[in-house]
Amino acid sequence: MQHVISHSLSLVLTMTSSEERPPLRLLALDGGGIRGLSELLIIKEVMHKLMFEENEKREKDGKEPLSALPKPCDYFDLIGGTSTGGIIALMLGRLRMDVDTALTQYDDLAKQVFSAMKPWPWGDGKFRATTLEAAMKSVVKNVTGDSESSLLEGDQARVCRTFTSFVCAKNAHNMEIPVLFRTYQSRETHLDCKIWEAARATSAAPTFFKRIIIGRDQPFIDGGLGRNNPSQVVLEEANALFGARQIGCLAGIIGIKKPGLWQRILPTDVIDALKAITTDCESTHEAMLRRFSKLPSTYFRLNVEQGMQEIELSEWEKLSNAEAHTTQYMRKEEVTEKLGSLVSAIRAPRGQLPLEQFVTPRPPNESVPQARERKRCPRPVQPFMGREEILDKMRKYFELGGDSRRVFVLHGLGGSGKTQIAFKFVQESTCFSDVFYIDATNEQTLRTDLEAITQGNTERSVDASLHWLASQREGNWLLFFDNADDVNLKLKKFLPQSGNILVTTRNPELRLLSAKDGDAKVGAMEHEDAKNLLLDRARAEESDENKVLAEAIVQTLKPSLQGNTERSVDASLHWLASQREGNWLLFFDNADDVNLKLKKFLPQSGNILVTTRNPELRLLSAKDGDAKVGAMEHEDAKNLLLDRARAEESDENKVLAEAIVQNNEFQGDDPYERAVYATWSLSYDKLDASARSLLQIFSLLNHEGISEEMFEKAASSEEQLEDSELQNKVTELLNELGKRGPDWSWDFKQVTKRLCSYSLIEYDAQNHTYSIHPLVQQWSRSTMDGNRQLMRKCVLSIIGLSISWTFDDKDYKYRCTLLQHISSSRVSVDPEQMASSVLSGLALVYSEQGQWNEAEALEVVVMEKRRQLLGDDHPDTLTSMANLAATYRSQGKWNEAEALEVVVMEKTKQLLRDDHPDTLTSMANLALTYSDQGKWNEAEALEVVVMEKRKQLLRDDHPDTLTSMANLAATYRSQGKWNEAEALQVVAMEKRKLLLRDDHDC
Repeated sequence: MQHVISHSLSLVLTMTSSEERPPLRLLALDGGGIRGLSELLIIKEVMHKLMFEENEKREKDGKEPLSALPKPCDYFDLIGGTSTGGIIALMLGRLRMDVDTALTQYDDLAKQVFSAMKPWPWGDGKFRATTLEAAMKSVVKNVTGDSESSLLEGDQARVCRTFTSFVCAKNAHNMEIPVLFRTYQSRETHLDCKIWEAARATSAAPTFFKRIIIGRDQPFIDGGLGRNNPSQVVLEEANALFGARQIGCLAGIIGIKKPGLWQRILPTDVIDALKAITTDCESTHEAMLRRFSKLPSTYFRLNVEQGMQEIELSEWEKLSNAEAHTTQYMRKEEVTEKLGSLVSAIRAPRGQLPLEQFVTPRPPNESVPQARERKRCPRPVQPFMGREEILDKMRKYFELGGDSRRVFVLHGLGGSGKTQIAFKFVQESTCFSDVFYIDATNEQTLRTDLEAITQGNTERSVDASLHWLASQREGNWLLFFDNADDVNLKLKKFLPQSGNILVTTRNPELRLLSAKDGDAKVGAMEHEDAKNLLLDRARAEESDENKVLAEAIVQTLKPSLQGNTERSVDASLHWLASQREGNWLLFFDNADDVNLKLKKFLPQSGNILVTTRNPELRLLSAKDGDAKVGAMEHEDAKNLLLDRARAEESDENKVLAEAIVQNNEFQGDDPYERAVYATWSLSYDKLDASARSLLQIFSLLNHEGISEEMFEKAASSEEQLEDSELQNKVTELLNELGKRGPDWSWDFKQVTKRLCSYSLIEYDAQNHTYSIHPLVQQWSRSTMDGNRQLMRKCVLSIIGLSISWTFDDKDYKYRCTLLQHISSSRVSVDPEQMASSVLSGLALVYSEQGQWNEAEALEVVVMEKRRQLLGDDHPDTLTSMANLAATYRSQGKWNEAEALEVVVMEKTKQLLRDDHPDTLTSMANLALTYSDQGKWNEAEALEVVVMEKRKQLLRDDHPDTLTSMANLAATYRSQGKWNEAEALQVVAMEKRKLLLRDDHDC
């Protein structure tokens, strides 16, 4: 079961302009409702002491003393806050308030916002969000004159900068990572919002204020959920911004220690999920203590404990009490000493170690990215010849090293060998500690591979991966973006700020990402390299006759095939080597040079086609062996080829004419691409039916990461499609690939070997997957004629049939590999024409990747189709309703989820019985939705029934029973029923100890 959690984190950045780059001074502000007043009072005390010491020094130096308290934004390099701390960060940073002004504004805001409670406290929040919005707009207007001032500052040269960060509640896949909103331009995408919107997002605590929608329909709620102590985030962001700067001090200020009302009224699923994905304030504090244990007077944590526990978040009338408790706290001897040390660290920070050393280490319980979870860089084709000039340039470029980002771009025509050169470079390089291979075909595949870099870490997202890479100062890693050809792909935003980066692309504009000498254009192979490769691949003896033939092929093709490649030569040779009886066509294009002695390059047998402007070359042909073409050379070339085909009535020439000239996708392209198409077309005619079918299937999938596992799972599936015609076609395709049984894998490998022998596909031994070049894909799709749409439905059906509703680690990892293939094969396919079982499986993949909108769209179709075919009461229909309800719940669409789950529960009771496992599951799901809405009584009533019936049906220590006990305990806890919650949790813990072991994750 997936739950949606979101955070909102406000951070303020003050950039120093000193050329000496002094040690950094960082400030982290926790959340705490109206108790944020305590934070401002502590900051005021710090500023007062700082002013006093500064004036003492000024007096000694004969300078004018400061007449007013200094502003925090003039002293701290980075101020980060969450929830209440976020609002304070905005006041002190973006709005540049002094502390006294901030205190006045904060006091007024608290009174306005918390003085009037809504009559119905649940659902969208117990306080009016519009009141908070109006109050914040008033604060902004008082300072800037415009209540709608943008969070992004217009003058980027100013000293003080602010950024606000939070987590998108709609993206459950990235829900644990704060998304940073900044007032300055940075590598990350900036969400354009107003200051008041950032304040609303960072303070929208569940059941207090409703969520706010910012940007493209993205809802955000309070960052206090799991990020109430933003110290770690401040450190990470400072490291990303300042790199090797030394740290002078990090001050963390909090107005509360004991969990208050806001933690007791959060939805159950939020509480449980937080336990799994984040650390609380004190564990973050303990991690900071360990990290700074050897640097005294660097990390400070100021926490008003005594007297503050009983002041609730919204009790604005107790502001005076909070002030009194804070004043008393600061009078303590140990606190006075700590404040003095903090002031000294702010005035004269003593940098001892670079900031990066405090970000790279991880707490003992935090895992690091595991290489086994990443996609490995494939090996180059064998044999690999030539390209030494480019490879040597790449070696020298990366050997220079340095602290800055180093980007090398290999660019050239499609199929020119860019990827193979990169593979060879990686294979031969010994200077890289890690190589991260990224399929950059489109943004989806790029994001998937980037996120996998930190797959072993709880913080799994593109931002987390980039931050992690930037923090690896000691590791000389390489980030390899392959096939970044899409001109709409904004690759720059996915580049870390430092490190080694390699890019292969058809887009020459990406050269701008690199520095001087940081790119290479991949064109034609060197003459001798091409000839040697030709002879090697043909497995031909180095006889004079073979050398003449190789020379003729290479020398004749080279003028028109600028950009000729290992791939095209390789493909040509595979075909020539297989034609023992000379039944092949050698196509000389653009033989226009009157000084070219073409006759000496012609073999003694075989089929030869020549295009030329030189009419004298007609003498090379026999009767009816020439044709004069008009101005549109490429269109008339079709007539020439068809004329030749009619003369010999060979299938090879018919296929050649279609592939070269009539191809809709490449009509009018240059001779190089048409020549390569001709080679593939002739190879295609040599393939048997099974190899042709598999090649067409490959052409509709993503070009990389194609696994045998997908086909084997689909072939063994017992699921039947609703469309009998589609079912028959899918069965026919799968039967062509192998017979069901123990020999299936062997049969499949024989088919792939035939395709590999013609260089139409490649096997990646590192990742145990197959790949197909994008140009081969485009050509292969052209061979489908009018069957392309049917083939797309077949491919989608094969993917869907391979998906099982089992949830072991291996199942989840397999489904993660399918998203890129689903995206490629779904193009222009109407879901209404697909089987409901297939759509249900595809929706599962989207759900597990957090793509709720895609999942919802498919699940709606599944539910409607099953209603029509099976009826409302059929178990499969109810299952589809339950799946759609779960997606609604993950999106925060509580009303829609509740409506469906009520129907599912009632119908399940009628069809089965009250104590049937499916009935109890539907009751548990509905209870979760009630909890999400704060309907604790309704949730509790259902969870009590579920727990008791599972005790009767199963046993007290059954995992399902223990889960129901944990859910009920969470609901008790959310209502403040601590004794009842504790009693259940103790029982569940003890029974799990007996079932598992003391150190088990559960």
